[in-house]
Amino acid sequence: MIVAGMRVGQYTSQWTARSLAAPRINQTLDASQLLVGTSPPVGNAVTAAAGMRLNLLSYESENSASTPAYLAWIKQQFLAGNTVIIGVLNNVNMLGQERPGDSEYDHIVPVMGVGSDQPLTAENAGRYFPTDTLTISDNGLYSLRGTNVPGNPRGSSLYTYPFAEFQKTRAQANKGSGVGSLYSALLATGTRLGNYAVAVTGVTDNSPGGPFVVPVALASTSNNEGFPTADPLTKPPAAKRTTITATVTLPDATQAYRLYQYTRFSAVPRGSFNAAAAARPADVARSWDIPAGSGSTYTVKLQNVSTAGTYVFRAVPVSAP
Repeated sequence: MIVAGMRVGQYTSQWTARSLAAPRINQTLDASQLLVGTSPPVGNAVTAAAGMRLNLLSYESENSASTPAYLAWIKQQFLAGNTVIIGVLNNVNMLGQERPGDSEYDHIVPVMGVGSDQPLTAENAGRYFPTDTLTISDNGLYSLRGTNVPGNPRGSSLYTYPFAEFQKTRAQANKGSGVGSLYSALLATGTRLGNYAVAVTGVTDNSPGGPFVVPVALASTSNNEGFPTADPLTKPPAAKRTTITATVTLPDATQAYRLYQYTRFSAVPRGSFNAAAAARPADVARSWDIPAGSGSTYTVKLQNVSTAGTYVFRAVPVSAP
């Protein structure tokens, strides 16, 4: 969810994300986990997305007999430009985890790419082909354990699997010892077990006549918040310092825009951003006027800020409500 948020202009810490997913639940408890699915607390990504002012679509296929349909949904959502987040089975033997692992998914990961031998046209965007490929990021899980990963591109956290080979039973998921055996999707068999995913489609903008928000994307000089210093953690870990760059894409160079920054999600309007800033200026941490003729992008940097913080950006035309 943090990765998805950065793609649409906002960053927050893991501690804050979990608190939004499971309000008032102690984070030492399993129920505080941020899980994909539609029914809190078993699947509370919907709750987290609402708190983070994100629009979300859910795929929940209990009693489903079609993992290919699940993979086709992931493909369609990714090609639509959405950030897709899925549950995968781990090879618990390779990761040194407790056997046999969860019955539906062990790890939650973002989809980073879809490939196909077929044209990725509208006709094929939602179709399943066995030779299609899915690229995920495991958020560093495997490499963080100090394991050498031969064949992993540039030592990154990216892993690519053909659709046909990605579908496995729980027992099959724990077999093998190479990168190609590390992650998989549950092969649904029509039992009570199923596949789960969500797609973040953008930020919430319920402005009358809208939406008016224009794209903002964030990049950070750090790729993690540090490592836990206690088990369990009873309070947020010590923060690191990072620099965050916000890049606004300006769709119409003849218009003027305004960029707003907020430091807590409760201050972020669900629409009518200009009107909200005028009515509640204290909710806005900072704003920038982007004059007409500024080109196709506009960039600001937050230097040396805390990874424990929340940094939310929204950009709208000055003429928007």
